[in-house]
Amino acid sequence: MPLHSKATCFMKLLPAVFLSLLLWSCSTPKNTSTTHSLYTNDQEWTTKVKDGWLTAKTISLGLYSTTSRKNGVAEATFIKDPKNAFNFYLNGNSEHLLIQTMNTTAIAFTNRNLPSYLSGLAAATDLRYTLINGTKNEPLKRWEMIVKTPHYLELNENKPVGILRSTDTDIRITAHNRYGKVNSYENSCYEFQYRGQPVAAVIPGDKPRVWVSSEVDPEIAKTLSAAIAAFLL
Repeated sequence: MPLHSKATCFMKLLPAVFLSLLLWSCSTPKNTSTTHSLYTNDQEWTTKVKDGWLTAKTISLGLYSTTSRKNGVAEATFIKDPKNAFNFYLNGNSEHLLIQTMNTTAIAFTNRNLPSYLSGLAAATDLRYTLINGTKNEPLKRWEMIVKTPHYLELNENKPVGILRSTDTDIRITAHNRYGKVNSYENSCYEFQYRGQPVAAVIPGDKPRVWVSSEVDPEIAKTLSAAIAAFLL
């Protein structure tokens, strides 16, 4: 068959080919992923502050409640000179978790592997350091949380400000002010991101708010609750 005849036949077939592809694409299920928002009413936990004249401050959040705080650390840590240290327990959901928190500076982490957004900090940068004991099902899995105070411009962009981690799990902590004013610290919200997805968040203060994803692993959810309690107490 001459070349021009073959080309003519091919051009005549094109509409039929495109039509077949269109029908196939419309009839084939599409593989789409759905992103669930963290900040929904059903994932917000009831959170209450109890701070009476004759009673020490405690917090209740979801299924959990804290004991009152005790000054100092309950167990020795690698922080040689901790500032404003205190410890408390988080009870509920069959757990009794020891949480210790203290102030220190970035120089204390010189020999420890930190994510890039924390490793370049000036030596004198203030950091909040928290240790969380393992859960009932994973008693040997201790967690640590390292958080710096965000700049108000970082809040505008939900920038990373810390990390919650164990030996095999890293959870990034970011901070934003979407519930407050732009260029301000109003209603600063700390967001926990696991594998790139928000799984929990907390707004500390007199009127705290807490969200925890209903899809997060139950063991991680317990540790997130303990980390959130450290922000609140």
